[in-house]
Amino acid sequence: MANMFEKYAADREAEQKKIEQTVSEPAAAKQTTVSADAAPAEDEKRTTLSLSLTVSDKKALKMMAAERETTIAAIIHEWVAEHLEK
Repeated sequence: MANMFEKYAADREAEQKKIEQTVSEPAAAKQTTVSADAAPAEDEKRTTLSLSLTVSDKKALKMMAAERETTIAAIIHEWVAEHLEK
């Protein structure tokens, strides 16, 4: 009988390779647009937020953050800033 965790290990390894490829691409090949308004103020107090996401949404956010060379928190902050303007 095969190890019940083999599939999860293989999936995780494939995901890790994809992340490593994204991160290891030359920075010049990436186009990042981050507006100055979206960046949180350095002295602004931060708090912790517990967020429940689907596994696929979490993976997408992690990949997006890696591609933009930023954090998930910065992406969420940018989203909030954009939607406050509307």
